[in-house]
Amino acid sequence: MTRSAAPAGHRQPADLVALAAALREVKGESDPVLGGMLVAGADGLVLCAEACGTHVDMLGVMAAVAAGIASQIVANAGVGESMACLFEGSSGHVAVFPLKADTVLVVFGEGEVSTGRFNLAARGVLFRLREAIAHTDNSSTM
Repeated sequence: MTRSAAPAGHRQPADLVALAAALREVKGESDPVLGGMLVAGADGLVLCAEACGTHVDMLGVMAAVAAGIASQIVANAGVGESMACLFEGSSGHVAVFPLKADTVLVVFGEGEVSTGRFNLAARGVLFRLREAIAHTDNSSTM
């Protein structure tokens, strides 16, 4: 399932279309241990999603909150800027990454895979999505 939303005053529709296309492309190239992915605004509003199940809106809100809390914990611990927050469940993983200043990427891992393998695969998605967004941003400014 692909989902793309165009909230009023939040982003230009062309930006959302490009973001959804980039997420679809990255999802198609992703490691098989990874499940769904979504991008949400800092306010938790889901901007686009790929194969995330039925609770997409709630996941977007919780991911934005988790990213905010992770940022505060990291800042108060004095260890720099928050780069990610990882959650390990009994049958998978979830990673939340700052994508841009106003968005977060959420990556879901399925099955019994090590946290290290999941982390590498999820960071690969983050890297490729950032490249796709940069390429789109550069193309639109030319």
